[in-house]
Amino acid sequence: MHNKQVSISRMNLEHLKTFHVVASLGSFTEAAKALYMTQPAVSQQIQGIEHALRNPLFDRSKRQIRLTAKGKILFSYTQKLFGIFREIENVFNDLNHLLTGELTIAASAVMGNYFLSSVINEFYKKYPLISIRLEMGDSAYVTHLVEEGVADVALSRHVSGLKHCRQKLLMKEPYVCVCSPSSPLAALKRPLSPKEFAENYLVMRQRGSRMRSKLEEWFKSVGVYEFLTAPAIEVNSLESSKRLIACGFGAAAFPLVAVSHELKREALSLLSVENFSVTADYFLGYNDKRELSPAAFEFISLLSDHMKPKEQSESIHS
Repeated sequence: MHNKQVSISRMNLEHLKTFHVVASLGSFTEAAKALYMTQPAVSQQIQGIEHALRNPLFDRSKRQIRLTAKGKILFSYTQKLFGIFREIENVFNDLNHLLTGELTIAASAVMGNYFLSSVINEFYKKYPLISIRLEMGDSAYVTHLVEEGVADVALSRHVSGLKHCRQKLLMKEPYVCVCSPSSPLAALKRPLSPKEFAENYLVMRQRGSRMRSKLEEWFKSVGVYEFLTAPAIEVNSLESSKRLIACGFGAAAFPLVAVSHELKREALSLLSVENFSVTADYFLGYNDKRELSPAAFEFISLLSDHMKPKEQSESIHS
């Protein structure tokens, strides 16, 4: 058994390819032309395989060569072998040209609900055969998906302590203050003071949420602590918050991307507040231990086209 293994190992892939071409064309001469080899070189490689297998593979007694019974067995295996090679080549050609494949995007609520729709729509129009999956959750969850290799990319806030998910700044999104168009606040001809804004901040996200923390930090920075008292209404949904404000429940601040649609159709009105300056940083995360698929790389390129200012988007690929 040991001797057989040694002799078979002497056959390399090129020799098997030579056998396969000879068997397919039924001619040493035609095989030599197809392989850009001399006919003696082809014969020598076939003899080498026959010697390794200790069996003749071709019947050379007649004018046209034919496979022996053992040769037919080997040919059945080389058909499978080179068929698999063709499949591998075709699959990777398709992937490289983005004709097929999968893309899994993990995103936090704001990014998934309000930012990614236009990017995904554009990506789908360019590459309709790529299967897209969008997973949503908090920032810790979506970056965990990237670390585990479940998602190709994550769009979220910055998360500390990540092992394999590398994060790069994607965009800085400004918060804007809004109220209902029917609210008396919308008719004011002057900016609200931070204290007045706090007094009218009736609908608030749940404690511990990123949005709540951002606003608490800003109010503290301008010396207003009334905001930290219990709100009239506390919700755990950004959509519910927006709808309550649109119905006339005071004022609030949201990421601009989350209310741009409502502002365009005048379901909400911008509200001016003195010294208001709050931004949210969103990051692109990817696994630095895994190679990006062609689909993921193209998606990131498309993301960069949507970034403003342009300099921030270009930093993604640096």
